[in-house]
Amino acid sequence: MSDQPPLHGVKILDLSRILAGPYATQILGDLGATVWKVEHPVRGDDTRGWSPPALGGDGEAAYFLCCNRNKRSIGVDLKSQRGKELICALAREADVVFENFPPGKLDALGLGWEVLRRQNPKLVMTSVTAYGSEGPLAKAPGYDLIVQGYGGIMAITGPKDGAPHRVGVPIVDLTTGINAALATLAALRAAERDGVGQHVEVSLYDSHLAWLGNVGSNTLVSGQPSKRLGNGHPNIVPYQPYEGGDGRWFLLAVGNDAMWDRLCGLPGFEGVARPEWASNKGRVADRDAVNGALGRVFATRPASAWLEELEGIRVPAGPILRPDEALAHPQTIETGMVVEMEHPTDGAFKAVASPYKMDRTPVQDYRPPPLLGADTDAILSGALGLSTEEIADLRGRGVIS
Repeated sequence: MSDQPPLHGVKILDLSRILAGPYATQILGDLGATVWKVEHPVRGDDTRGWSPPALGGDGEAAYFLCCNRNKRSIGVDLKSQRGKELICALAREADVVFENFPPGKLDALGLGWEVLRRQNPKLVMTSVTAYGSEGPLAKAPGYDLIVQGYGGIMAITGPKDGAPHRVGVPIVDLTTGINAALATLAALRAAERDGVGQHVEVSLYDSHLAWLGNVGSNTLVSGQPSKRLGNGHPNIVPYQPYEGGDGRWFLLAVGNDAMWDRLCGLPGFEGVARPEWASNKGRVADRDAVNGALGRVFATRPASAWLEELEGIRVPAGPILRPDEALAHPQTIETGMVVEMEHPTDGAFKAVASPYKMDRTPVQDYRPPPLLGADTDAILSGALGLSTEEIADLRGRGVIS
């Protein structure tokens, strides 16, 4: 096992805030990059105030904690001339600048790509935007909820005849963060190879369209709009929840016809084993009748009994856990997906760990999200060589915190 994480030595100047950008830089920080999180010197990242819940009731917001570990905080006033000079100086020392300002905002501040690339030809600048820098929506504000509406997911999520539903987590923000981290790593590799950096842009809207997956492909191939199927699957039947006789729900995923044959071989399924349903194509064509027939059989026994039975015949099935149950599940504990950190003022807290498992350079250094401006002095003195007196003067003038 290596003593150094995979991104050891990579320095990231992180101007992003809220979720998509900070989630991306947390991924890179987990992998060993040094992340300088630039925040407003008074308010900090907006999500510091997005509570409840918060540690100790009125401490750091849980929302901020979910996407800002393994970073160092520096408070800088980007509207002041001296603050802009500090950002340019830090960009000369960085490998990556990360930002998610509205298109044109950094240019207006004098900190756009054309300015920063002249400071550092190998620099990679990653911009996370709402809809991209071009097109009719380019200047529209970007919120996960609104992009879920534009991108198609809400039209196919929720009960078949009810209101459209958003995905229960900010899925657009989170997947955009993953895409931004991946694109940044690719650009870093190209800069290492070619000696020249580049501007990377990843938008919430594009990320959403990219993960429409089979639904996007279905739509483009068929030319037909995708139907809302509730918990059903457009291409596979049965593939949804069913209610057991005890009122508890469980999930069933019959991924091929061999599984269907095994299911139909169980006692009580004689009425389901119809020739016209032997193929997935036939079951998809008659999905309501298939699901109705299965529902009547599953209502005869408790959900736990069905889960045991289905495991025995190797047909994928599982319970529907609440988040607290999932986070406490033995599988979660065994794989180390919950870690504990010590907040500098609010004490110990638990967090979801990195999902990346690497045998030689594992993710193992979990440092809690920093207090606002906790690392300002260390960054300015260590990266830029500023003296104690210079730093005190900047703080006295409100340029830093």
